[in-house]
Amino acid sequence: MSFCIKKYFHFIPLSPLLPTTIALIIGILWQSTSLTTIQAIITSIAFCTLLTNLNIYKKLHTLIYVLMLFTGAYLYHQQITDADNFYLLTSNKSITITGIVTDKDQEKTDYSSSTVLTIETTKIDEQPINKKIIIHAQKSTDIIYVGDTVTFFNVFVKKPTAESFYLYQIKEKIAATIFDQNIKYTITNHPSWSFNRFLFELKQKVLNAIKQKTSSIVFIFFTSLFLGNRHHSKQSMEDVNENFKRWGIFHLLARSGMHLAFFVIAWQTSLQFIPMPFFVKQIFIMLLCLIYYLLSWSSTPFLRSLSLFFINKTCTLTNTIYHSLHYLTLICLCFLLYCPLYIFFLDFQLTFAITFAIVWFSQLQSLRLYQNNSN
Repeated sequence: MSFCIKKYFHFIPLSPLLPTTIALIIGILWQSTSLTTIQAIITSIAFCTLLTNLNIYKKLHTLIYVLMLFTGAYLYHQQITDADNFYLLTSNKSITITGIVTDKDQEKTDYSSSTVLTIETTKIDEQPINKKIIIHAQKSTDIIYVGDTVTFFNVFVKKPTAESFYLYQIKEKIAATIFDQNIKYTITNHPSWSFNRFLFELKQKVLNAIKQKTSSIVFIFFTSLFLGNRHHSKQSMEDVNENFKRWGIFHLLARSGMHLAFFVIAWQTSLQFIPMPFFVKQIFIMLLCLIYYLLSWSSTPFLRSLSLFFINKTCTLTNTIYHSLHYLTLICLCFLLYCPLYIFFLDFQLTFAITFAIVWFSQLQSLRLYQNNSN
C-alpha cells in the first residue's frame, strides 16, 4: 500500500506560513468557545514544558505558533468586546449620529422600498466614534448625496437578536443596522467634489448603460455575477435562486474569482493582437483589474482572487518565483488578522479550501508529468 502511494502520489512542499495560520485559527476557535484565563495559563505552561525538550530552532518555531494562537484568541475577543461595548453605549436610548455618506442604494421588496445608506460616523452624541452604520430609510432621502455629512436625530439602535446576523455585522465591520421609516436628518456639509461621490456616480452610469443595452434577465445576472450588486436583482432572482437550490447548484450564482479570471482572460486575449511590450501589457491588465474592482461590489472570493492576481503579476514583473500555495496561505493569514470572524463564514471557508485543493492537485499533476517526461 505504501509503495502504491509513493508511486502515484507526490507530496508538495507546503508554505512555512501554514502552521502559523493553523495556530491562529486554533486560537480563534478556542476563544469562540469561551477561553478562560486559567485555561490560557495551563496551555502556556504545557507549551513551556514542551520547549525544554526541543532544539533552538524548534523552540523558536513553537514560540511563534504559541504567539499566533494567543493572537487569534485576542483578536476575536477584541472584536466581540468592541461590538458589545458599542451596543452598551447606544442601546435603549435616543442618539444623534453624525457621519459621511459613503454609499447609497435602493432596495425593493414586494411590499415596500427603502433607501440603504452607508454611513461612516464621525461622532455619536458629540462623542467622536468612527464606525460604519447601515440605515434603511423609507422616508425620502433624495436630497442626500454620497459624500455629504449628515446628522440623524432620534435614532434608536437595537442589538440583533439573531447571533448569525450579529456576527455577520462584525465580519463586515458594520457597527449597527438601523431600520427607521421616518428618520429625521439634516445635511451639515455638501462638498463640491468627493471621491466617494465620483465613484458612486460612475458606478450608476455603468449600471444604467448596461441596463439600456441588455434585456432585463441579462442585466440581473450580469450585475449580480460580474458586478456583485444584488440590490438591483434581489427580488428578481428569488425564483431563479429557488430553482438552483432545488438542483443543488446554487453556488454557480455566487460571485467568485472565476469571474475575475474571465475578465483577465478576455483582456489578455485581446492584447495579443496589439503590438505592445510585455511589461506594459502586464501593467495595463493590472490597471484594468483595479478599475474593475473600483466599479464593482466586493466579496470575499473576489478579493482573494484579486489579491492572488496582483501578487502573481508582481512576481512576473520582478522575476520572482511565484508559489501559489505559499501566497494563498499568506492571503488567508492576512484575512484572518484583519477579521478573525471570517473563519466562521461559508464564503471564506469554501473559497480558500477549494482554491487550496485546486492548486494542490494542479501542482501534483504538473510534478507527475515532469517526472514522466524525465523518465
